[in-house]
Amino acid sequence: MIVLGLSLSGCAMDFGWLPGAGRVTPPAAIEFSEEPTVDLPAPEGLHATSGELRMVPLEWEPLLVGEVGGYLIERAPDREGPFEALASVPGRLTTNYLDRETVPADSAVSAAPAGAASPVESEQRLDGITWFYRVRAYSPEGTAGSRTSSLAVATTAPPPQAPGDLRAYSRQPRVVPLSWRTPEDPNVVGYRVERSPTASGPFELLAKIDGRHQTSHVDRGLGDLRVFYYRVIAVNAAGGLGYATEPVRAVTKPEPLPPIGLRTVAQRLGANEVTWEPNVEEDIVGYRLYRALEGEDAPALVASLDADETVATDPSVESGQVVSYTLVAIDRDGLESDPSNPIEVESEHYGLSATVRPDGVHLEWIDRSEEGFRGGHVFRTALLQNKNLGFSPANSFIDTDVRAGATYRYTVVLERADQSLAPRSAPVEISIPEQRSD
Repeated sequence: MIVLGLSLSGCAMDFGWLPGAGRVTPPAAIEFSEEPTVDLPAPEGLHATSGELRMVPLEWEPLLVGEVGGYLIERAPDREGPFEALASVPGRLTTNYLDRETVPADSAVSAAPAGAASPVESEQRLDGITWFYRVRAYSPEGTAGSRTSSLAVATTAPPPQAPGDLRAYSRQPRVVPLSWRTPEDPNVVGYRVERSPTASGPFELLAKIDGRHQTSHVDRGLGDLRVFYYRVIAVNAAGGLGYATEPVRAVTKPEPLPPIGLRTVAQRLGANEVTWEPNVEEDIVGYRLYRALEGEDAPALVASLDADETVATDPSVESGQVVSYTLVAIDRDGLESDPSNPIEVESEHYGLSATVRPDGVHLEWIDRSEEGFRGGHVFRTALLQNKNLGFSPANSFIDTDVRAGATYRYTVVLERADQSLAPRSAPVEISIPEQRSD
C-alpha cells in the first residue's frame, strides 16, 4: 500500500519532503505498493503548461466527493515512467502547483545538437526538458488513492537560439566592432561574446553583456592586421546558455607600408636634404623622419611632414658626420608603419687641412662663399686650451704663433652674412718639427 507520512495537528498538516521555501512539500516517507489503497476518485482536468523558464505550472479540477485530504503529484521523464512522488498539496480545493525543480539533480538530460551547443553545455542541457505528470488524491489520514489522473506533458522553455545576423567589421584600427540582432526569446537577458584565432576554436570568453537589447560590443586593444573569429551565445534569465552563432571572421586594419625610395637629394654644410616616394595608401596623413647616430639608444625625430610633402631637411648635422635616416608613414587612424630601409649619409665637411711652413701653420678649407658664408673663425687647441686665433674672410689662415716640437689641433667655424654660424669643423691635428727649416 502507499503510505504518506502525515502528522495532524488540529487542522494543519505538517509535510516534510523536498525542502523549498514558500512552497508545499510532500510527505517525509512514501512507500509504493502495487496493492490498491484507499478508493478515491481520480482527479480530472490535469493540465501542464509548457514554455516556462525552468518551471512547469500544473492545475486540475477539485474532487468534490469523497474523503479528500489533498493531492499527491507524481512525475516521470518518460510516458511509461517510472513515476516518483514530487510534492503533496493539502486541501481539497487547492488544485494548482508550480514545479520549480525541472532540472534533475544529475543535470544530464537531453544533449543538445552536435556542434550547436554552447561550450559550457555541450554535454548537458538545463532547458527544454520534458516531464510527464499525474495526480492522485489522498485521504485525510494520509492514505494515497489508487486512481491517478490522466497524464499531462510539458516542456520547459528551450535554450535560447543563436542570435541572428552576427557581424564583425574588418579593417578597423586595432579594434573589431561586433553587432547582432535581438532574439525573439523574451527569456534572454544578456549575451556571452567569445573569440578564437581559428574558426574551429577553442573559443575563449571575451565579454559578458547584460541586457537583452545590448546587441553590440567592441573588441579593443588589438594589434594591426590581426585575424580573429567571433561567436555570440544568448543567456537566459536562469543563467542558461543557448546555442552559439556560426563563427564570423574579422581582420584588423593593417599599418601603412614602410616608405620606399629614401635617398639624399642635396647637401650643404650643416644640413642634409632627403626625399622619398609617396605611399600608395589613400589615407596617409603624414611622415616622420628620424636620424640615428652610432652609440645613441634611440633615433631622434628630425621632421614631421604632411602627406603631400616628400622632401625633408635635417639642418642640425655636424661637419663630416655620418648619420642614418629612416622614415615612417602615419595614416588617419594613427597607425604607424615600420621604418623604411635606412640610408647612411656622410654630411658635408670643411675639407680642413694643415701644413707646416717656415712662416707657420697654413690652414685651408673649401671655399663656400657661394653658399652665403663670408668667412670663418679659426680655433686652436693645445695643452687643454682652446684659443680663438681670429677671423679670416678667405678660405685660408696662417698661424704664425707656433713653436717647434708642439702639437696643435685646429677647428674652423664658418659665419654667414647674417652672422649665423655653421657647425664646427672636424679637428685637424699637426705636429711642429723640433727643428724648423728656414
